Amino acid sequence: MKIKHFFGLAVIAAMTASCSSNEDLGTAGPGTGTNETGVGYATFTINLPSVSGSRAAGDPTMEEGDAKEYAVNSATALIFQKYGADEGSYKFVESVDLPTAAADWTDDETDGITTTSKKLVAKLTNVDTKNQYCVLVLLNNNKTDGVKVPLPTAGQSYNEWNSKILTPSVDDLAADNDFYMANAPLKGTASPTTLVNIDKENIYPTKEKAEAGTSAATVFVERGVAKISVADPTPTDPKTVKDKATKADTKSSVKFNNWALDITNKKTYAVHNIDGLSTDFSAIWTTPRFLGTNGRVYWGKDPNYDNEDLKKNDATGDDLRDEEFKKIKATSEIVKAFTESAYCLENTFNLVNMYQGQTTRVIFKATYTPKDDGGNSLADDDKTFYTIGNMTTILNTDKLKTAVNAVANPVLPTGYTIDYTNFMTKEGSHVITLEDIKDSSDKPLVADKDYSGKTGDQIVADINTKLGLTDGGGRDEAKVGINTYLQGVTYYIARVKHFGDDKTSWSSGSAYDGHNDLYLGRYGMLRNNWYELKVGNVYGPGYPGVPPVDPTLPDDENEKYLSVSVKILSWAKWSHSYDL
Repeated sequence: MKIKHFFGLAVIAAMTASCSSNEDLGTAGPGTGTNETGVGYATFTINLPSVSGSRAAGDPTMEEGDAKEYAVNSATALIFQKYGADEGSYKFVESVDLPTAAADWTDDETDGITTTSKKLVAKLTNVDTKNQYCVLVLLNNNKTDGVKVPLPTAGQSYNEWNSKILTPSVDDLAADNDFYMANAPLKGTASPTTLVNIDKENIYPTKEKAEAGTSAATVFVERGVAKISVADPTPTDPKTVKDKATKADTKSSVKFNNWALDITNKKTYAVHNIDGLSTDFSAIWTTPRFLGTNGRVYWGKDPNYDNEDLKKNDATGDDLRDEEFKKIKATSEIVKAFTESAYCLENTFNLVNMYQGQTTRVIFKATYTPKDDGGNSLADDDKTFYTIGNMTTILNTDKLKTAVNAVANPVLPTGYTIDYTNFMTKEGSHVITLEDIKDSSDKPLVADKDYSGKTGDQIVADINTKLGLTDGGGRDEAKVGINTYLQGVTYYIARVKHFGDDKTSWSSGSAYDGHNDLYLGRYGMLRNNWYELKVGNVYGPGYPGVPPVDPTLPDDENEKYLSVSVKILSWAKWSHSYDL
């Protein structure tokens, strides 16, 4: 799809000068260069990059999105002086605010351009006409109490500034009609570049000539956040559940209610960061999926891109993941309607770290209605049902009691029974505890008390073992319990794919094994990319509570319940389908 609206903006640079008696020491200019007398004026044109026309399988479509996502309220031009062989060493000279209020914004029918403004002029005071300069533009960086992203300091290199880890508010970066944007890296002769050269031939001695002349640079910008939306899987009727083995329809159904975004990054960089990506994967910029039309770059790194400690399944790993990511703690947080989109900081990782503890995911809240082959309900009247451990057999309350009592009664001390209150009133996964075994006076077993040769703890352990239950040593991902689907509510997950199956096809049983050429970027979320998820088939009930995360498992664990497709929108929009 062609984008009808893209960002167009004119910004300017002016070259000013002052003479110095210390020219021979290289101290007359902002860096090692010298100034020349006079003022120079230049205009810069700014557009959001896109692709258009025909597309290969798996390529993103280009979407303008909502008007609130491409409005421009403020613009700041950052000027860097060239030093060394690469842009990472270029030194910051100064910033200038551009008068966007004066812009005459109009639709632009050119491929890859949304809107274009008339030329804007501003004056720079710390540049000269002898040295070479580049420009980086920040749009909508201003806010009431300062800036969303701090500006570089005089003499600071581009890499030094853009390697600073930031913890901005997503609400600030994705504020309605005020989305933060910055230069997009574009394909270069060897690797992509982000800073844009200023053409000194198009620097003019007067403001009037600059307004009438050719732009000194064209800058492509992109939004600083990723976007995700989820198509309503059941806008009218519930979805029929399919048999996993045969793919045939069953009598069971599921109605999707809400969703939430989980495991989202807390940290980011000011500008789309590609520094070091070619070190990790030398062929990245000659691998087609990483570059799009107009030289657009489809991968980047975030501050925790290569932190392998995030895979640890111990307290250290838990603390680190809590520091790096926002996570859903309770099912009460899963409230977003399917008509709503969500925004988040980009979340990318190298192949070694493409693991579940670091991958952004969608949690779906749904109501599951289980029925047997004859169409008879398998749940209680209030829709509550249960499963035991890893067994798939669905039980109502009476059948749960029968199954558990058959195992527990031969082990229980005389006068003691299982109290099912906890299982019947609380959603989630439960193991048998001392509090669940009580005598006629409602007193529970005592841990170290001897009951005809076994302590209370031993009796509880016995019952859990016979039922195949374990608390997992206190780790949710290892817990195997009695699963209570209270009032039929269940939860599904879909880890967000970036390139997805078309670009990074994966087969069950395959290992990543360092194959960057095949799998890098299969999962992740990149800034200025829009991920649209669509639920395909559903194969059974999902989780009984907030789905646990196993940081030791790669993203392509064989999923049991959900089939989902993701579609990416330029916004580059990626759409992928998921089976649940």
